[in-house]
Amino acid sequence: MSELFKPVSAMVIITVVAALLLGYVYAITLEPIAAQRAGTEAKAIGAVFDAADDVSQELPIPEGSPVSRALQVYGKGTLLGYVVFTSPDGYSGAVDIIVGIDVDGAVEGVRILQHSETPGLGANASDPAFIDQYKGKSGDLKITKAAPGDNEIQAVTSATITSAAVTKGVNDALNFFKQSIR
Repeated sequence: MSELFKPVSAMVIITVVAALLLGYVYAITLEPIAAQRAGTEAKAIGAVFDAADDVSQELPIPEGSPVSRALQVYGKGTLLGYVVFTSPDGYSGAVDIIVGIDVDGAVEGVRILQHSETPGLGANASDPAFIDQYKGKSGDLKITKAAPGDNEIQAVTSATITSAAVTKGVNDALNFFKQSIR
């Protein structure tokens, strides 16, 4: 019996110590990770709305909405528009995006906050050549592989799934604006 007790007790002690160390590291890194995320979001909001100097009043999100957050954006005391956070599914997982929508309901800009898409393919959705296509558009946007028309976005070469995911996120943000803000 004691032959079995020694290895089991050693295993329990090792597991408890590892769990305590892991919990300690988690507690230490929690605040810096939150600060990093907030800084990334603030930078993205500034990139979407150049004149933004204040973000306030988080808007209520309807239950079951694909939108995770929505904020009002101000510049010099004037409402510039709204930033809407969505996370549509891409090729390799969720693509966290922020969509800026002006007070008239047109896309002010799009920024990808985080993704796990394939480097050199889906990761190219972050390039200005792709995301700048959304600026000024409203309505139901579609992806095309050919030259884009009015409410079409030309897909990133060899990354149609990622392109469609970003477009779905932008459409989700525009629909949220139409249904919940306007």
